[in-house]
Order: sequence, then structure tokens, then C-alpha cells
Amino acid sequence: MAKRDKIKEPVPVMTRAGNIRFEPALSPRKPKPSKSKVVVGAAQDISPVNNFLDFLKEHAVVGLLIGFVLGSQVQTLVKQLVQSFIDPLTQLLFGTALSARTFTLHFNGRSAQFGWGALVYAIIIFLFVLVTMYLIIRFLKLDKLEQDAKKNN
Repeated sequence: MAKRDKIKEPVPVMTRAGNIRFEPALSPRKPKPSKSKVVVGAAQDISPVNNFLDFLKEHAVVGLLIGFVLGSQVQTLVKQLVQSFIDPLTQLLFGTALSARTFTLHFNGRSAQFGWGALVYAIIIFLFVLVTMYLIIRFLKLDKLEQDAKKNN
């Protein structure tokens, strides 16, 4: 029992995988002399919030989120621009708005209307969004940031 009185308390260590406890052996045998030494550093404070923030930074999720929000807002802006200016311009020139242009196909006594104007309207919106995003990226020189990051690595 005298040996047990000399035993120190277990030492808890926190790691990324979980908690580890180091305890002295309770065996009455003498341990063999060891050539290797174990060095245990101070446990770092690991919190789920820090791990989550590291994940966001490491995988560029914040940049992706900003791009998604910016892209959806540019799409909304361009759609409104086309509705406000291009649609009325086609209505002025051709008598009907571009989004309302259709053709009718007759087959076996049945007919179907195809809204080709709405398709052209969507293509114009897509092209305007594409050009707008390109100009924003070039104007703000956002394409240079990615090249600089590659050079630093």
C-alpha cells in the first residue's frame, strides 16, 4: 500500500480526437528502462466553433456564399433591366412584348402554343448576367486574387 500512496493523480489531456488520461502503472514490477521519452504539450482549447470556422476558411465556403448571393442579386437586377427596357422596346417595334411572342402549331385538329419569346427572353437575361458578372470580376480584379494565391503556394 505504500506504493499506492506515492502514485500521483491521473493527468487528463485533451486532443482533437477526444480526452486521454495518463495513469501510472499499478503493477508491483519495476518498469524496464525506456530509451524513448514521451513529451506531452499543453492541451489546446478545442471548440466546435473554432473547428467550424477553420472548415469555412479552409474550403473557401465564405467566397462561394458571397458569389452565390452576388450572382442571384445580379440576376434579379438584369431581369428587371430586361423587363423594363428590352421588353417595352420590342413591344414598341413589333407590337407585342418579347416575352409574350408565341407561335401556334396545328396537328390532327389540335393546336399548341409555343412561347419562343419567353425562351429568347431567358437567353437574353442569361447573356446579360454572364456579361455583367464578367465585367464585375474584371473591374474589381477578382481574377487576379486567385492567380496571386497560386503563386504564393
